[in-house]
Amino acid sequence: MSSASKTQQLVDDVETRLSKVKLESRDSGITLVVTDESDSEPKARETDSGTSSPSHRSKPRSVSDSFTQVSKQINVKDTQEGTKLNQYLLKDDLGRGAYGVVKLVYNEDDNNLYAMKIFSKKKLIRQAGFARRPPRGGKKATTPLDRVYQEIALLKKLNHANVVKLVEVLDDPAEDSLYMVFELMKNGEVLDVPTKSPLDETTARKYFCDVVLGLEYLHFQKIIHRDIKPSNLLLDENNLVKIADLGVSQQFSGRDAEISSTVGTPAFLPPEAVSGSGDKFLGRPLDIWALGVTLYSLVYGETPFKSDHVMELHEQICNDPVVFPTTPSVSKDCQNLINKMLDKDPTSRITLKDIKTHPWVTEKGARTLPSESENCQLVTITEEDIRSCVKTIPRLNTLILVKSMLRHQSFKNPLLQKKKAVEKKS
Repeated sequence: MSSASKTQQLVDDVETRLSKVKLESRDSGITLVVTDESDSEPKARETDSGTSSPSHRSKPRSVSDSFTQVSKQINVKDTQEGTKLNQYLLKDDLGRGAYGVVKLVYNEDDNNLYAMKIFSKKKLIRQAGFARRPPRGGKKATTPLDRVYQEIALLKKLNHANVVKLVEVLDDPAEDSLYMVFELMKNGEVLDVPTKSPLDETTARKYFCDVVLGLEYLHFQKIIHRDIKPSNLLLDENNLVKIADLGVSQQFSGRDAEISSTVGTPAFLPPEAVSGSGDKFLGRPLDIWALGVTLYSLVYGETPFKSDHVMELHEQICNDPVVFPTTPSVSKDCQNLINKMLDKDPTSRITLKDIKTHPWVTEKGARTLPSESENCQLVTITEEDIRSCVKTIPRLNTLILVKSMLRHQSFKNPLLQKKKAVEKKS
C-alpha cells in the first residue's frame, strides 16, 4: 500500500470514528457517547434541567433571569464562514493570556456574539488555590478537579446584572483543555490603566456602584473574587459594568475565606497579602482593598503604588501612605472613601455595607443603593448540579478536530486539509 493510500485510510478511519459520536440529552446534562456498529442508535431527547437561561440580550440581565442554557448537542464541522462548535461559529481572536485563548464566537441560534475562553485545567486548578487537604471525619476525599467542577456549577448558576454570565462549558477529561462560553461584553474594559484620560467622578461613581453591587452578590454567594481591577470590569452595550474573570476566585464557608496563597495582580494586592509574614488573611477585606485601588485608578488614571520591582512595590503597599495628585481635581468625599478602602489594617478597613452608605456613593443622601436582600438571592448547588455542570467528551478521538485546531492555533479543519493534500499527491 502506498504512503498516500495509508494516509487516506487513516483520514477515513478518523472520520468513521467521528461519525459514531452521538449525544444523549438527559436531565443530568448532555453526555457524548461513542457507539459500536452493534449498538443501537442512541435516541437524543431534549430536556430542561432547570438551569436554562435566556440568550444574550440587548437589555441588562436582571437577577430574575433564569440560569445557563443547555444546548441540544455538540457538533464540529467546517463551513465557508469557518469552523462551528455546536451552534457557535468560531471567529476572531479576542485575546490570549496565561489561562489560554479567547475566541469571538457567533451563536447561530440567537444571532448574538459570545466569548469562548479555552482554559488549561492544570493552570486553573493551580491559580484557584484548590489544592487543599481533604476533609476529615471519614468524608469522601475531594480532588482538585472536583472542586473546579463544583466552582463551575456555581458560576453557571450565578445570575446578576453586574456579573458576567457563564453560558456553557465543554470538557474533555482526558485532556488539559476546558472550554467556557461567556456573554460578550461589547464595550470592553471600563478603563485601560495607566491612562492620561481618567474618568470624571460622575462616570466613575456610576461604574463603581455597579461593581459594589456585583461584588456584594459574589460575597453573598461566599465567593471571593481575588482579582478586582479595571481590566476585569467590563461594559455591555448599555455601559452597565459587569465583573468578569473569576479564574482565581475562591469559595468559602462560614463568615469569610481564610487565604494563604497570593494570587491576583501585584499592584492591587493588600498589605496582608504581600507582607511576607506567612499568616493567613481574610478574603472580604482583600477584595475591598482591590476595590479601593480600582477607584483610585478610575479617577486618577494610575494605581496608588507602582514600581517595576515587585519587592519595592510590596514595600510601598505595606508602608507608604496614599498620595493624591493635585490633578485631576477629585472631591474630598471620593478621597475619603479611597482612604477607608486602602486602610492598611484589614480589621478596620471599610466594609461593603458601609461603602454603600458613604456620602460619595450616595451623593450625600441623594441616591440609595439596593439593600443586600434586594440585591442578592442565594444560589445553592446540588450533587446533580456538579455532575451536570459540564458536557463530558470522553475520548481524544471524539474531539480530534478541536484539539488539533487548538494545538496549531488555527480553526481550519485539519481533516479536510489532510484529505486535500492526499488528493493533490495522487
